[in-house]
Amino acid sequence: MTPPRDGRRLSAAPVACAHCGLAVPPGLLREGETDQFCCAGCRQVYRLVKEWGLDQYYRLVDQQQGVLEPAKVTGRSFEDFDDLALQAEATEAAGAGRCRTRLYLEGVHCAACVWLVEKLPAVLPGVEEVRLNLGSAVAEVTWRPGATRLSAVARALDRLGYTPHVHRAGRVQEARRAEDRTALARLGVAAACAMNLMFLHGALYAGEYQGMASPYEAFFRWLSLAVSLPVLGFSARPFYQTALAGLKARMVHIDLPVALALTAAFAASAGNVLRGSGPLWFDSLAMLVAALLGARQLQRGAQRAALERADSLRGVAFLEFARRLEGEGPGAPAVEVPIAALSPGERVEVRSGELVPVDGVVLAGRSSLDNAVLTGEAAPQPVKEGDAVNAGATNLGARLVVRVDAAGEGTRVGALLAIVNDALSRKPALLATTDRLARRFVEVLLGLSAATGLAWLGRGPEVALERVVALLVVACPCALGLSVPLAVSVTLLRAARAGVFVKNPDALERLRHAGTVLLDKTGTLTEGRATVARWVGDDAARELARSLEAESSHAVARAFRESSGRPVRVVRTVEEVREVPGQGISGRLDGRRVRVGNRAHVEAEGAPVPSGLVEAADALVAEGLSPVYVAVDGAVAGVAGIGDPLRADARRTIAALRARGARVRVLSGDHPAVVSRVAASLGLPAEDALGGLTPEAKRDLVAGLVGARDREGAVVMVGDGVNDAAALALADVGIAVHGGTGATIVAADVVLTREGVAPVLDVLDGARRLRGVVRRNLGFSLVYNVAAATAAVLGFVGPLLAAVLMPVSSLTVVLSSALARPFDGARRARAARPAA
Repeated sequence: MTPPRDGRRLSAAPVACAHCGLAVPPGLLREGETDQFCCAGCRQVYRLVKEWGLDQYYRLVDQQQGVLEPAKVTGRSFEDFDDLALQAEATEAAGAGRCRTRLYLEGVHCAACVWLVEKLPAVLPGVEEVRLNLGSAVAEVTWRPGATRLSAVARALDRLGYTPHVHRAGRVQEARRAEDRTALARLGVAAACAMNLMFLHGALYAGEYQGMASPYEAFFRWLSLAVSLPVLGFSARPFYQTALAGLKARMVHIDLPVALALTAAFAASAGNVLRGSGPLWFDSLAMLVAALLGARQLQRGAQRAALERADSLRGVAFLEFARRLEGEGPGAPAVEVPIAALSPGERVEVRSGELVPVDGVVLAGRSSLDNAVLTGEAAPQPVKEGDAVNAGATNLGARLVVRVDAAGEGTRVGALLAIVNDALSRKPALLATTDRLARRFVEVLLGLSAATGLAWLGRGPEVALERVVALLVVACPCALGLSVPLAVSVTLLRAARAGVFVKNPDALERLRHAGTVLLDKTGTLTEGRATVARWVGDDAARELARSLEAESSHAVARAFRESSGRPVRVVRTVEEVREVPGQGISGRLDGRRVRVGNRAHVEAEGAPVPSGLVEAADALVAEGLSPVYVAVDGAVAGVAGIGDPLRADARRTIAALRARGARVRVLSGDHPAVVSRVAASLGLPAEDALGGLTPEAKRDLVAGLVGARDREGAVVMVGDGVNDAAALALADVGIAVHGGTGATIVAADVVLTREGVAPVLDVLDGARRLRGVVRRNLGFSLVYNVAAATAAVLGFVGPLLAAVLMPVSSLTVVLSSALARPFDGARRARAARPAA
C-alpha cells in the first residue's frame, strides 16, 4: 500500500514523499517543512502542480490506488523540437493557424496522468487541446505556432515529470491510416445512401399497391437515381479501378465479377427510370456495395491483426531514442537523443528493463539479457564488460554502459528485419499458380453467368438479373486469392519469432522434399570453438602465427590467439596480410614472411614440409585433430593440432534427417581423415565424408548435384563461413546457421539465429506445415466457390445473401492462416529445454 502523501510519520514507518509516496531517504529530510520529497524531481513537480492549481491530480491518484514513480525531470531546453524538419515528421495542419503534433510521453501510469496532461491548455497559452492515449502514452497536442513554441510545450510536460519525445509515425502507418479513412468514408456514403434509398423505394412499393400520382412517382424514381450515383461513382470505385487495371494488363481480376454485377444492376435500373416504368434495384445495389465494403473492412482488419500478432520483431527491433552519455567517466550525465544521432564510438546507457538500442560492446556493468528478438530463446544470457550486445535485447538486470558500434538499420536485428521485409515483398511461385487459377475461375464464372442469365430469362428479366448478380458476387474467388499470400506472410513472421529468417519464400516450398543435405563441418556441426590442443615445432614460429592470426576472425585464428605460448618477441609491424578462404592466411611480420594454414597453403610458396612434421601431422589426425602448418621465411617450422568439439545436437539432428529419407553428407576443407572420423562419430558412411575441399570444390560439388538429372528432392546446403557462400548460393536452398558471416547471410535463402544445427529440422517442419495450411485454404476456397456457384445458379442465393456469404469465406481463410502454428514445434522444444 502506498504511504500517505502528507509527510506524516507512521509508527515504525519512514516519511513518505509528498509527490510519489515513496520513502524519503533520511539525508533528504528538511527540518520544519511539512512536505518532504525523495528527490529534486518530485519536489519540482509537486510545487508546479500546486502552483497551477491542479491539486485534484493527487486525489485522483489516491482514488485509483495508483502508485507513482519518482518524478524524472530532465531540465532540457527541447530547442530541437522547434526544428521544422523534426516537427514535420509528427505534425499535421489542424486548420485556422493551428498544428497538431504527436508526442510520446514517458512516465504515464494511470488515468490521473491523463487528467493532468490534458489540463495543460489551462495553464499554457497557445495550447488549445491535449488528448493523451493511456495505452500508447502518445499525446496529440493542438497548438498555435504564432502563440507558443513546441519547445515550450515540451518543457511544460517535462516539468510535470512526463519527458516528451517527437512521435515519428512511419510512412506505412500514415498510408494505412489514410487508406482506412478513405475506406470508412466509402463505407459511410454507401450505408447512408442505402438507408435513404430504402425509404424512397418503400414509398414506390407502397404506391404500387395504393396508387401514386405520376409526377410523384417520377420524382422518386429520378431522386433514387441521383442518390445511387455517389454509391457507384465513389463507394464502388475500388471494384472498378482494380477490374479496369486488370483488363488494361490483359488479365481478369477477381473484382471483375463484382464490377459487372453492379454495372448490370445500375444500367437496368437507370433504363427503367428513363422509360418511366419497370423495377428499380438502386436500393439493392447500395446495400450490396455497403455489405461488400463492410466485409472487406473486417477482412482487412483481421488480416492486419493476424500479421501484427505474428510479428513481434518490428515492435522491439528499433527504438527511437537512446540515452547518450555526455562526457567521460562513470558519472557522465545521460541525455536522450534520437537513434539517428548516434555515432560509432559513443556511449549509451541501458537501464534495467529497457531494450538495448544499439549493437555494441559493454564498457561497464554486469547484467543478464533476453535475446529472444534475435534468437527466439527466452533464457537470460549473462553479459559483462567486454561482451558484445545486440539491439533489441532486453536488459533484465543492472545498468549497463555500451559502446556504440552500429545503430538503427545498421544493427544486426535491422539487417534481419530487412530480410523479412524483402521476403514479404517477394511473390512466391505458388502464389503465381494460385493467381492463374483464380483468373481461370473468373473466366469460367463469366461464361456461367451468361448461361445463367439466358436460362432464367424465361422467368422475366428481373429474375434473370437477380440470379446473375447473385452468382457474380457469391462466387467471386476472393478467398482463393487470399489463401496463399496470407498463409505465407504469417509463416514468415512466425518463423522470425522462432529465430528463422526466410529470405526467399520459395525456399519453403522446395524444402518439402529435401533429397540431399550438405553440412559444413567447422562451425556448423562443431561448436566453432577451436582450440590448439597440440603444438609440435618452434615456439617462435607459434608466436609469429599468433600475431598474424590476430588479423583474422576465423575460428582457427581465434584458437591461435587464445592459445598460451611463451612470448619470444614483440611484433611491431604486420603488412601484406592476405587471407585465402578455406586454406589459410599469410603476411609479413617485422619483415619476416609467415604463412599459416593447410599443407597446400604453406607449400604454395615452395616450403616443403619436413618428414618429422609430416609424421607429427599424421599422429594429430589419428587423434581426431586438424593439422595446421606454420611456415616462416619459406620453411615449415611447426604444426598445430586444432580440436573443435561436436555440437550436442549434431548426432540427433543427422539421425532425424536420415529418418526423413534425406542423404546427409559432410563437406569440409579440413583434412580428409579428420572429416571421416567426425562423420563416423555421427553415424555416416565414409563415402559421405568429403574433406580437403576448397570453396571452389564445394561450389562445383553443389552445382553437380543440382544439375543432376536423376536427383531426388532438393539439394540443401548448410554452412556458416565465407568458404561456404558460393555453395549456399548455388544450392536449391542455402541455410546459414547461427554465427554465420555477412557473406553467408547474403548468399543463403534462410538465416538461423539460434545456436546449434537442430533449427534445420524446425525449418523443414515449418515448410511442411505451411504446405498443409495452404492446402487447407485452397481446398476450402474451391469447395466454397463450387457450392456457392451451384446454389446461385439454382436460385437458392439472392444478391444480399451473396454479399454476406462472399466475405465470410474470405474471413475463414484469414482465421485459418492466423491460427496456424508452422513453427510452434520449435517454440515447444525450446520451452521444454532447461535453461542454462
